[in-house]
Amino acid sequence: MNLTLEQKLNNIHHYGIDPDNREIYLHSYIGDAEVEPGVDYRSAIFFEKNIRYLNSISSEPILIHMHMGGGDWEDCLGIYDSITSSKSKTAILAYGKAQSASSVILQASDHRVVMPNVNLLIHYGSISIDSEHSKAAASSVAWNERECDKMVQIFTDRCILSPLAIEKNWKKSMAKKHIQSQLANKCDWILNAEETVHYGFADGVFGQMPYLTIDHIKRKLNKK
Repeated sequence: MNLTLEQKLNNIHHYGIDPDNREIYLHSYIGDAEVEPGVDYRSAIFFEKNIRYLNSISSEPILIHMHMGGGDWEDCLGIYDSITSSKSKTAILAYGKAQSASSVILQASDHRVVMPNVNLLIHYGSISIDSEHSKAAASSVAWNERECDKMVQIFTDRCILSPLAIEKNWKKSMAKKHIQSQLANKCDWILNAEETVHYGFADGVFGQMPYLTIDHIKRKLNKK
C-alpha cells in the first residue's frame, strides 16, 4: 500500500515508526505534562509494538533514534529485552542524553552511536518502600540489590571489550570493580561522548569514522 507523505509523517510523529526506512523513534510519551516522563510503560509498549512489527516484515536491520532520559527500571528492561531478542540487527543513535535507564537501553544494540554532545549518566536507581511489613521491606531491598548488580553486569560486559580494558589488560572482574568504584564515589557518573566510547559504552561518535552519516550506520548494520 502506497502511503501519502502526510500518512508517512503521521506514522513518524504519532507512532514513532518509519516502516519504509526501518527506523524507530524512541522517546518519552508526549502528553500534556510539562515534565518529561522518561522511560515508562507507555514508551515501552509503543516501542515493543514497533520493533515487533518491523521484525514481522523482514529481518533487515533497524535503526533506532533514541532521545530519552531516565525512568522506570522494569520498563527499561522491557525495551532492553525487545532489542536484544530482535531477529533484525539494530543500531541505536542517541541524541541529547543517555541517562540512567536510557544509558542501559543503549547497551542492548548491535551498534551504539552517540551524537557529539551526548552525555552518558550512569547511577544506581532509587527505591521506595511503602510496606510497613519488615519482611516485605527486606524482600524489596534484596530485589533492588540484585537489579543493581544486573545493571553493573550489563555495563561490565560492554566495558571488557573497550579500548580502556584492552589498554589496562583488565579481566572482567577488574572492569566490574572499576565500574562499582566509580558509582560509589561519584553517585552520578557522567561521561562525555568520547569517554563513553573509550569505556566501551558506545561504539562511536556520529560524524566520526566509521559513523559519518546515517547511511554509514546502515552500511555497518548491513555488513555480515
